[in-house]
Amino acid sequence: MVCVPCFIIPLLLFIWHKFIQPYVLRFWNPWAVKDADGNEKTEFPFKCEGGVCMFSKKNKSTIEAKPEETEETKGLNQRLKSE
Repeated sequence: MVCVPCFIIPLLLFIWHKFIQPYVLRFWNPWAVKDADGNEKTEFPFKCEGGVCMFSKKNKSTIEAKPEETEETKGLNQRLKSE
């Protein structure tokens, strides 16, 4: 049997983070970045410098490139083709 604190504490933390904390942070957010006037400042966290975004999708050339076949993979491919 699981001890009561080992079950209740994670359950309460889940409920806090999932349901209660978003409403609390709307009214009191100590981590909010504020400008000189005291207004909350929101910025997009991902920046694309020089027209290149570091979180962009892979190039087609890297996707189309096939990995080099080793002796083991050649043998496996021949076995699969023969079956």
